[in-house]
Amino acid sequence: MNVAIVGYGRMGRMIESLAAPYQIAISHRLDVGWTDADLATRPEAAIEFSTPEAAPHNLERLAGLGIPVVCGTTGWFAELARISAVFEQRHTALVYSANYSIGVNVFQ
Repeated sequence: MNVAIVGYGRMGRMIESLAAPYQIAISHRLDVGWTDADLATRPEAAIEFSTPEAAPHNLERLAGLGIPVVCGTTGWFAELARISAVFEQRHTALVYSANYSIGVNVFQ
């Protein structure tokens, strides 16, 4: 599977280091200032792990390109309804969690 990492900070680099055993090829490494042209060859999915300020814009752009996304960024959920509507309109998938901590999810 070819995946784009959007947000190539500490978590983006960690995701890349863990991808190979799961037969995931990192086809794109996108960070601040990326453009749609950077995704001229489309990945099968994207993992978005940026900042709460950048995530809504990144997600909206990825949905506009029809790319399914797993979003690991938290703190942007005031925009959730708007972003979800964009993904629905484009008929693509968004997977997110308010918190990816195993302990927090066990309590939920």
